[in-house]
Amino acid sequence: MSEVSDLKVEPEMARPSKESRRYKIPIESLGLAAAVLIIVIILSLTTDYFFSFENARNVSTAISFMGVAAAIGTLILIGGGVDLSVAAVMAVAGSTAAGLLDAGYSAYVAVIVALFVGLMVGLINGFLIASVGINPLITTIGTGFAVRGFAYIVIESRELNIGNETFLFVGRNDFLGFPISFLIMIACFLGVGFVMRRTIFGQHLYAIGGTPDGRMAALAGVPVKRRTYQMYAAGGLVAALAGLVLATYSASATGNAAMGLELPIIAAVILGGTALGGGRGTVTGTLLGVVLLGVINNGLTLRNVPYVWLFVVQGCVLLLAVVIDSRRERKDVK
Repeated sequence: MSEVSDLKVEPEMARPSKESRRYKIPIESLGLAAAVLIIVIILSLTTDYFFSFENARNVSTAISFMGVAAAIGTLILIGGGVDLSVAAVMAVAGSTAAGLLDAGYSAYVAVIVALFVGLMVGLINGFLIASVGINPLITTIGTGFAVRGFAYIVIESRELNIGNETFLFVGRNDFLGFPISFLIMIACFLGVGFVMRRTIFGQHLYAIGGTPDGRMAALAGVPVKRRTYQMYAAGGLVAALAGLVLATYSASATGNAAMGLELPIIAAVILGGTALGGGRGTVTGTLLGVVLLGVINNGLTLRNVPYVWLFVVQGCVLLLAVVIDSRRERKDVK
C-alpha cells in the first residue's frame, strides 16, 4: 500500500484527542515512586553521606546523560522500535567533539558537528529499518559496533582530556542550584512528553507501536516509513546530546565511553511502564526508572560495594523489567 500523506489521515488520528491530552499518572509510576522512596529512606538510615545536598547533586549529575538517552529511548520503544546503538552514538559524539577541540576548533563547532554525526547515524538506522527492511534489533546492534569503531578511530584509540572551559560549562556549572546537565535531562523529558501527548507525531508513534509492524496504522493513513525515519533521526540526535553531556561531565572522551549503557537505559524505560513491544509508555515512568537505577548505584558506591556488583545489579534489574513487561502483556491480553 502506498504511503498516504498527513492530510489524508483519518480525522480521529489527525490530532491528539482531549482524552490523550489529559495526563494520568500510571499505576506503574506510583509503584516506582514508592520503590525510590523506600530505597532513599533505607540508604539515609544506613549511610551518613547519602542524605546530603552534595550527594543529591552528585546523583542528579551522574544520571543526567543516561536520562537524556532514556527520554528519547522511551519515544523509540513506544513507536515499536529499539535502539541498541545509543551508547555507541554517545561515545562517537564525545570522541568527535574532543577530536575537533584537540585540533583547535571552537566548542560551538565541536558540538554542532557531534550532533550532526548523531543525526546521520539515526538516519542510517531509519533507512536500514524502514527502507531496507532489516530488523531494528539487528540494525542497531550492527550500527552500534560500526559507530563505536569509528569513535576509536576518530581519536586514534586514545583517551583525550578536554580542557576547553566553554565546552565544559554544562558539566561544571549550576543554575538556580541545579546542575545544568540535570536541567538538560529534565528538558528532554518534558520535550519528549509534550511530543508524545500533544502532537500528531506522538499519536502516530503510539499507533505504529500498538500494532504488529505498524500495518494497521498504515491502513489508517499513518505515514509509517516517514515516522520511522523521523523517530530514529531524533534518537540519534538526542543520543549525541547525551554523549556530549557525558563528555562535559567526565572532561574526557574515549572510544569505550558509555560501554554497556544501552541495557540499563532499556531497563529504566521498561521499568517505567513502556511496553517492550511498543504502543504504551510514559516519560514519567522512565524518569522514575532512571532515578531508581541512579539511587541504587549511588547507594552501592557509598556502601563500598565492589564496582563489579553494579553489573550484577543492572543485569538483575533488566531481567526484572522484562518479567514485569511480560506480565503486563499477558494481563492486557486477558
